[in-house]
Amino acid sequence: MPRPDTSTGLNRRQFVSRAAIVGAASIAPFSFVRSATARDRHIERFVKRKFHDAKIPGLAVAVVRGEQVVWSTGLGWANIDRGIRVTPDTVFMLASVSKTVTCAGIMALVEDGRLDLHADINDYLPFEVHIPAAPNARVTMRHLLTHTSSIRDRYWVWGTPYSKPTLYFHGDSPMSLGHFMRSYYVPGKPEYHQNQNFYERRPGTSYSYSNLAVALAGYVAESITGVYFDEWCRRRILHPLGMTDSGFRLADISTRNLAMPYRYNAVTETFHPFFQYGYPDYPDGALRTSAVHLASWLGAFMNFGKVRGMRVLDRSTVEEIRRNQIPNVVGWHQGLIWYGGHPHGYFRMGHTGGDYGMSTRMFFRPDRRVGVISLTNAYIGGGRWDSFTDIEVRLLEEFA
Repeated sequence: MPRPDTSTGLNRRQFVSRAAIVGAASIAPFSFVRSATARDRHIERFVKRKFHDAKIPGLAVAVVRGEQVVWSTGLGWANIDRGIRVTPDTVFMLASVSKTVTCAGIMALVEDGRLDLHADINDYLPFEVHIPAAPNARVTMRHLLTHTSSIRDRYWVWGTPYSKPTLYFHGDSPMSLGHFMRSYYVPGKPEYHQNQNFYERRPGTSYSYSNLAVALAGYVAESITGVYFDEWCRRRILHPLGMTDSGFRLADISTRNLAMPYRYNAVTETFHPFFQYGYPDYPDGALRTSAVHLASWLGAFMNFGKVRGMRVLDRSTVEEIRRNQIPNVVGWHQGLIWYGGHPHGYFRMGHTGGDYGMSTRMFFRPDRRVGVISLTNAYIGGGRWDSFTDIEVRLLEEFA
């Protein structure tokens, strides 16, 4: 996968005492502060035009400013066959935007004093991970969360939704995260390939985007807590923020308003459904939630870990996530998972996501504390992606 680019779509395939205390309280989802002004109507027309230009089945957008959702909309279809329209409450799979919540769950352990970002991950794992080109070099959590671990995505390990074999399962993956991690990282296991699973360099020396490094980071956290990573994130991040009908597994979703992923046929200009799928390396992309509920997480992050009286991360933790971690390695601002740049004359930070039947964006302007979430149920690229990002740029400027 190429370097992060805030204008180009990125395809995914290119319990402790504190947890009990936090889990006992939560906040209600964002309430809307919105009036039917002339500007609102003008923005609505602009978004509808870009929605049609992008040739996507459905779109949900939410704008967060400070601690409130100040504008939102839902357009098109969540499920064409069932006649379910998209609303701001429609649940989408987030693809790589999921990594921002994965990072939060991991950093909660740093706050608890149970995880050191600089320590060798082998201090926490039930098996050992070594980079063959540098077997004595430590791999740290910081390496995993900045894509500098020298761990490589072997893209064909997943297959496709219709290939055999495939790791795109109908519904939730029957294979556990731990089982898949052992298979990929332990010599002699079925998916271990020394020359294909790793780069020939020391950790920390070069950047290469790696989904499976982030999945491994999630498993490190799971190994520390003794709690499945999806459950850990639910307790520490999702539940306290009032993010109901949100989770890394379909079993966590009860609403019928669930976006079906679609592929677009440019010849016939029609949409064809994939299916609701899951995969074993879920921390790198399988979180499902709505634009409105994701706005709670973005609001908390913009406000340094606290939103509407609920703190899910310490201010110093968010500052560390935002900090430019590897300025001598890459030319953009790379935090822990989150990345940023100045593509339109002001700094913005966030993440994109893409997988079969989905494209997602979540970016914010720290200078104005305004952020935009855009979720669609089709994978888009080229000019279609430009239409998608045009919406974000317009909204960041309108509500700044």
